[in-house]
Amino acid sequence: MKCEKEISPELVEKTRKWLGKDGLEFFTKMKKEHGRYDAVFAEGRFPHAVHFREGMQVRNFMRETGLCESWDSHDFDNSWVSLITKAVEGGE
Repeated sequence: MKCEKEISPELVEKTRKWLGKDGLEFFTKMKKEHGRYDAVFAEGRFPHAVHFREGMQVRNFMRETGLCESWDSHDFDNSWVSLITKAVEGGE
């Protein structure tokens, strides 16, 4: 069972700033073109797994904020998409 951690408004705001215009546009494009933020799609002949590429950057950023200190790796894996959803679509 996937269990997400509580995502603070402060983490959402820091993530918006960290993503910047380019990051927000990237994730908006993923949702629009693939229906989800953690899409896997073909990039030429090779798969592009957002969870492993950009998602890892997001999870590493989350670790660096100091706002997720009690989280383990499963917590980050299970919560980063919710964080991106809040950062891109708004809401706390």
